[in-house]
Amino acid sequence: MKLLAVFYAVTVHSAVFAAPNQSRGFKHWLNLFRPKPLLIDPSSEVTFHLFTRANRDTAHQIWIGNISSSNYDPAKPTKFTVHGFNDNGFTWWTVGSKESFLDEEGCNVILVDWTGPAAGPMYSIAKANSIPTGEYVGDMYQYLISLGQNVDDIHCVGHSLGAHVCGFSGKRVKIGRITGIDPAQILFYYNNPAGRLTFTDAAFVDVIHTCGGWMSFMSPIGHADFYPNGGSFPQPGCGADLFCSCTHARSADLFHESIKSNNFVAYQCGSWQGYTNGSCSANPIALMGYPVRQDTRGTFYLLTADTPPYALGFPTYL
Repeated sequence: MKLLAVFYAVTVHSAVFAAPNQSRGFKHWLNLFRPKPLLIDPSSEVTFHLFTRANRDTAHQIWIGNISSSNYDPAKPTKFTVHGFNDNGFTWWTVGSKESFLDEEGCNVILVDWTGPAAGPMYSIAKANSIPTGEYVGDMYQYLISLGQNVDDIHCVGHSLGAHVCGFSGKRVKIGRITGIDPAQILFYYNNPAGRLTFTDAAFVDVIHTCGGWMSFMSPIGHADFYPNGGSFPQPGCGADLFCSCTHARSADLFHESIKSNNFVAYQCGSWQGYTNGSCSANPIALMGYPVRQDTRGTFYLLTADTPPYALGFPTYL
């Protein structure tokens, strides 16, 4: 029964994220007849695309060992974005987050594109490819550090499988911050932190959970774990959302909005029930997403709206 359940979960995960979705950028139907090999040489299939305020609309592709012709500035913070399964480096939330980052501060934004290794049909192969991809991203960190980049100013943001890519990059080179947006759970195990994103992968790891217990982890795995609307499905505005696709993607919506918002007010609490009945109303608060303080610790709950803007500020019942 356990093997059957795993097979079913992986099949559903593949089907959900292989389906075309014009608004989200998922490109291909599941193709059961062309399985990919495991990733052997990340340098041939993982690319880095740099944006700054000087080239916010046109990417400069950069390579480990070759960045001199770009606008990269090692004195500025550097943000990495990493997409998930069957997605691409220029998907809706990575491009949107790039724009918001550059609106808010002078920084380097690097979109990691691992489209080929992350593609279906076999989720299990994409999951395995997250390890060498993450290690290769870590090699890019090391190169940037050799140019004068402060390791504490490197921030990796990853969605679903991309969250674990950030984790494996941090196992290679421990950076200042990792944000995991609904880190994938299928074929990852809570009792194996070496094989997934965990709080030791960066000086500060914050996690947003929206499809916990199904597509993603429900258990806390960061220094600070945030559970909008209880952290599970369906998220408000997603309808029944049988396969959790809208709910899983909502985490990326929330993070993207948070770059320009201080209104995702969350309360430290031990459970969703405790939050909703008001028993945590005197507890410490934290801002979810980009503006979170890096000394934040614990589990936090909050409400969001069902359409953008999602942030509601303080709960109305408090």
